[in-house]
Amino acid sequence: MFKNLKSLFVKEDEVKPAEPPHNDVNDQPITEENISAETIAEAEVQHQAAEEIVDVANVDVTGEVSEKFMNILLGAINKNNQEGFDYIEFKQSLQSLANMDMDEKTKIQSAFAMAKTMGATQQRLVETANYYLGILAKESQKFESAVSSQISKQVGSKKTRAKDIELSIKNKTKQIEQLTKEIESLKIDQEKTSKEIASSQVKVLKTKNDFLSTYELLKQKINKDIALIKQYTS
Repeated sequence: MFKNLKSLFVKEDEVKPAEPPHNDVNDQPITEENISAETIAEAEVQHQAAEEIVDVANVDVTGEVSEKFMNILLGAINKNNQEGFDYIEFKQSLQSLANMDMDEKTKIQSAFAMAKTMGATQQRLVETANYYLGILAKESQKFESAVSSQISKQVGSKKTRAKDIELSIKNKTKQIEQLTKEIESLKIDQEKTSKEIASSQVKVLKTKNDFLSTYELLKQKINKDIALIKQYTS
């Protein structure tokens, strides 16, 4: 998916291979046509909420550059690719010089020389690079919003249930001895619900950090290109 576009920004070993996208919402497969920050956020959070409880203390939630999120972000760029010779085409021209025996400055100047024959200017390249940064930022905002919504649905409901159980336990302890078994059962349910809350939060945080790490990598690389274009072209 977006293999050619992806190769412009990252190497294979920079990205964590993607697992098949989950879509427990409506059991419809997530495809290249419907993949988006919102659908992935919703599907991932709901899938994680349905999985077995994890040991929160032993889960590493450090963000990683994810192929799944890379595809989402590059898909947004691909859908919004502007007509004519812009930053993306310049990036492709620059990549074609990757194996040439040139320093970075010479490669950029050579790619820019070719770009000028296609009517490109430094201003056009910088403006379109910033345009794609804006596209990435919008995807990030949509993902954050979708994750927040799902956290509210998945974790919030469990917190409400935990509070209800706690209140029920207090009430039941005041009743006669025959309710003891019911109280013990509710305590077990309470412990399980608390673990579900912690488990859901950790897995959602891991998913969020994977996305942010991917977003930050792309942003850094584009910003670097902008700086180099400004530095070596005129």
